[in-house]
Amino acid sequence: MPSGQAPLALLAAVRRSLRVLNDAIDDGAKRAGLTLQQQAFLLATAARGGRKVALSDVREELDMDQATASELLARLIRLGLITRATATDRRAVDVTLTAKGRQRFARSIDRIRDELQVADRAGDLRALRESLSAYLDHYTGR
Repeated sequence: MPSGQAPLALLAAVRRSLRVLNDAIDDGAKRAGLTLQQQAFLLATAARGGRKVALSDVREELDMDQATASELLARLIRLGLITRATATDRRAVDVTLTAKGRQRFARSIDRIRDELQVADRAGDLRALRESLSAYLDHYTGR
């Protein structure tokens, strides 16, 4: 393979594995009855302890504007997965996973794990495991 082709093949393999990874996360969330955005919101909340998490921190992690976060939060509240409360600073909002939210989030993690194991057995994640570091090194000049 010509030297210019090696980085292109590496790019193609890594991008394919990233698509497989994203699809596994999406499929696992759906199998747990969540949209990808809902699962990401629950993950961002759970990763910060799941109790009294500043909505602004969740928004920042998800790179989400206030209107989108408000709509998503309202939907999660209607589903009984999240509660909201006024924070100590009355201008802010804190969110907390409910017991139902913790359970649904845990189910999504299990389903995502199932999907990733299937993809891994099929060899679809090989480039992430073997090539991502080389890919990043090549394109960042390391």
